[in-house]
Amino acid sequence: VRSRFGSDRLDRGRAPRSPVASIGRRAGEASAAMAKEGPTTPFAKLYFSDEMISKYEPLVTAMELVNETEGKDEEVLKDYQHHLSRYRNFEWCSNWDGKKYDIVFYGVSGYTGYLMMEYLKRVALKKTKEHFTFAFAGRTPSKVEEMRDREFRGTQWEDTPVMQMSYDDIFSVIDLVKSARVVINVAGPYMLTQGEIMIDACVHMGVHYCDISGEVPWSLRVIDLHKHAQDAGVHIIPSTASAGGFPDFGVFMMAKKAREEWGEELRKAICYNSGGGAAAGASGGTLATRAAMAGAGDDVRKEMANPFSMGGFVADRDRWGVKYCNIEFGTGKVTPKIRSEDLDANMSKISEDKKLGVWRGPFVYSYFDTRIVRRSNMLFADLGDCPYGRNLNFMEYAMLPTEAVLQMQMAKGAGGGGGHETATA
Repeated sequence: VRSRFGSDRLDRGRAPRSPVASIGRRAGEASAAMAKEGPTTPFAKLYFSDEMISKYEPLVTAMELVNETEGKDEEVLKDYQHHLSRYRNFEWCSNWDGKKYDIVFYGVSGYTGYLMMEYLKRVALKKTKEHFTFAFAGRTPSKVEEMRDREFRGTQWEDTPVMQMSYDDIFSVIDLVKSARVVINVAGPYMLTQGEIMIDACVHMGVHYCDISGEVPWSLRVIDLHKHAQDAGVHIIPSTASAGGFPDFGVFMMAKKAREEWGEELRKAICYNSGGGAAAGASGGTLATRAAMAGAGDDVRKEMANPFSMGGFVADRDRWGVKYCNIEFGTGKVTPKIRSEDLDANMSKISEDKKLGVWRGPFVYSYFDTRIVRRSNMLFADLGDCPYGRNLNFMEYAMLPTEAVLQMQMAKGAGGGGGHETATA
């Protein structure tokens, strides 16, 4: 926090003539002394605001006394430093009991929370050799407690602590983050929440964060905190589950094997997904997320349609290595051209992979997972000079079931019009 908000230099401006200055003015002086130059982050905007600082009157009073004495009174300075330290360390407003959990799971009252508790009960707590502590949290503690009691009643974890946190209560955010070493957030749709406040609070307090999001708009908001987290040495990892996480990990492992065994980078990677069945469906949270993305504004939808909205762009080049470019009519704006092999249109068709003999079609997370893999490829290149591949092309499809392929082939044989090798879905 000290490095984030600068040194403890004093504001030696002229002291107010009035013996009774307003709390608002004094808060402004205190926030000016602490604020970082340039734009502030979501949590900082709330916590280091004049309104919030004015709630800690001992600090703004101490600030005024420093101004009145022009910083020459050692006792006044000492008092000011004391209150400034308490404010920066969140001590003055926190009800934290001092207990630190290895993991705090937030938003576990719904279907995803149920799955997470089931996994804890059946797998993690039984098979993980390393002991870890954990707590649950949510906006409505009674709902979280109900889920906990249903899943853990009669076990040694039936009294797992439950905390309350809501984004409109900055003090509850502070208490939750101070209680954790890692926060796992499963409360979506993420793009409809103020979740970046929690992430920013994690960065300020040195707490790692991950979630299970699968939303391009949310990921773009999180990317804004990348440099902030990097400077603080905090890991912020969204999309750690089936959306984003699984295909990215698969490409990582393939790139690792290619590099270690053959000394080569990946040029092309394809992820095929199979599963589901007649009884498969989407949860209420997933449906809400899809509805939120479908109703997004034009600017957001434009970013969602950009194959490289999260970075990792590989320009199209001719055989001499010169980039192809697009020139915008009327403005002359020049932009490098996207390779045809990277276009989303490739994943919107039903086609056959001739090499593997696999029929494939659109997959629900294709237009998200491809962005995540491209971003990881870029980060590995930028931060470690070890990308999956400098010219990587990554695509993702649903593997069509054998029954569907047989029906297509039968229709083709019968002349039913279903035998086209490629069709737009």
